[in-house]
Amino acid sequence: LKYMYKRLVLMREHLAENGSIYVHLDSHLAHYVKVMMDEIFGYENFQREIVWRIGWASGYKTKAKNWIRNHDILYFYTKSKEFTFNKKYIPYPEDYVRRDGKRPEGEGYPMEDTWNCNNIDKLDSIQIMSFSQEKVGFDTQKNENLLQRVIEVSSNPSDIVADFFCGSGTTLAVAEKLGRRW
Repeated sequence: LKYMYKRLVLMREHLAENGSIYVHLDSHLAHYVKVMMDEIFGYENFQREIVWRIGWASGYKTKAKNWIRNHDILYFYTKSKEFTFNKKYIPYPEDYVRRDGKRPEGEGYPMEDTWNCNNIDKLDSIQIMSFSQEKVGFDTQKNENLLQRVIEVSSNPSDIVADFFCGSGTTLAVAEKLGRRW
């Protein structure tokens, strides 16, 4: 936690005034890091706790004599009240009609703070995507579609994206593909 604290302070210092930060955690540290982030970024700059369902319960993990762990947490904080946020929508399925039988208008379903919880919002963790070509063997690697979602929503082309822990480098690869500097 001391390690995390020092780095979160440094991250806040380097964050643009309209910038945001996402911290991905499992249940072992999430509650401790939330308290630290409230102190560092200010409770008023806490935007959302995003629950990311990391996959589907099957195989070995269903044998646990306990509740099946099937989600991680992303904390979304901003540096100020004026932050970049490009609202995202999940397109309506081709055959979707409203109760009155008419096609819906608009861009689609507004994205919620629970991800991968239904068939139209597919966002499994790379760790359970058995045959993913993205895998580079790094234990905490994030999948590209997760990073694309975060980067598109919280930055604009030519903005700077940073991954302070860098890991497998996937964040920077996705930022490059989306026309962001890193």
